[in-house]
Amino acid sequence: MIKLDFNKNWKFRKAGSDRPWRELCLPHDAMLEEKRDPKCESGSAGAYFPGGIYEYEKEMEVSAEWADKKITIEFEGIYGKSEIWVNERYVGKIVYGYTEARFDLTDYLHFSAGNKIYVRVDNHEMPNSRWYTGSGIYRPVTLYVQDQMHIQLHGIKVNTISYNPARIAVSAAHAGGNAEIQILDGECVIAAAKGDEAEFTLLGAKLWDDETPDLYRCRVFLTDGDKVVDTQESIFGIRMVEWSPQGLFINGKETLLRGGCLHHDNGIVGACAYDESEERRVRIMKENGFNAIRSAHNPCSRAMLDACDKLGMYVMDETWDMWYQHKSKYDYATEFMDNYKEDIRTMVEKDYNHPSVIMYSIGNKVSEPAKEEGKELAKEMIELCHKLEGKAHPDRLIFGSETFPHEIGKNSALVHGAIPRMPWDLKSHIHGWLAVQVLSI
Repeated sequence: MIKLDFNKNWKFRKAGSDRPWRELCLPHDAMLEEKRDPKCESGSAGAYFPGGIYEYEKEMEVSAEWADKKITIEFEGIYGKSEIWVNERYVGKIVYGYTEARFDLTDYLHFSAGNKIYVRVDNHEMPNSRWYTGSGIYRPVTLYVQDQMHIQLHGIKVNTISYNPARIAVSAAHAGGNAEIQILDGECVIAAAKGDEAEFTLLGAKLWDDETPDLYRCRVFLTDGDKVVDTQESIFGIRMVEWSPQGLFINGKETLLRGGCLHHDNGIVGACAYDESEERRVRIMKENGFNAIRSAHNPCSRAMLDACDKLGMYVMDETWDMWYQHKSKYDYATEFMDNYKEDIRTMVEKDYNHPSVIMYSIGNKVSEPAKEEGKELAKEMIELCHKLEGKAHPDRLIFGSETFPHEIGKNSALVHGAIPRMPWDLKSHIHGWLAVQVLSI
């Protein structure tokens, strides 16, 4: 597989303006190019910036050698309803501004010729959020070139089965060929097996937690006879979450969470998710005594999770600020019911191998579970999370953060009877977050 940084040499302009196209590199926050107005409908939450419709364009030559390859583009985040076109042909759309999306471009490209990729981002309707969102392609873009026989993108899954002794299960999804799995500590191969699935007992392995964030690599080779046709790697940590009325335990150790909420923007650089900026925020939190963050109120970036894995920061990754009831006039509630399943699937896939992620939140301050239809929807979301994790004993807790517990508490049978069985003492282990409501345990 060839993995290409696809962030350079883009062109940008605001739609309908008389400004010419100009070159830039991604990530890019188009909202910072707008002029603030105290009368702007985005209000103080949006820093008085207006929205707009923005256009991005990138030209690329595609080698004839790629004619028999599978070519995929991955957008990690575009804020505003976006459409992707290639050579004036519609490819697809992204509705939720915080979820990543991949598109197969193989049938849209001209080989041995020039190609034009065009992205239209519509973020003109205000207000559509309760905080500063930014606009445009604010997270990185990657292009993948694969043989028809290949390992699926992000197709390696590593699951901790036990921590004493350290035991992991690995699976590799692929199209054709035969898989070989290796576990590496630094550059040293410490375990190996052939096949799509394998379990390894790693004697003397170092466990991952907030104080000792030790990481390993899983490398998968795909072979066709004696030929290696694809290779992919994934970083992981050996970490197991357990809980009971006695508290929260990471690898058997009682753990207190000193947490804070982080929105996705990076201050003066706006919404741009630079690797260095994301790691800087995590590092500052660690230096000031925090060991946990909640991604307020949307799925965080891959760079943020990489930093949390590296530095030892627990994460509650959050899905949305709303469900189907609006909090802002033009927010995501209108599109929610058509897209929430895909949003959850994308987040769980992104988070799967990250030991830092110990919890999911399926909504911030959502009141829908106070009614029967909301209660059923919460059940469905929880079941979907567990199904997507694909583990016999899922260990990530699922919360509805700040979910109006007095209203929800009226439904004593909420979500598999979770309220009566709830280890309420667990709340004392979660410092710094406001009220949280356990929906699944």
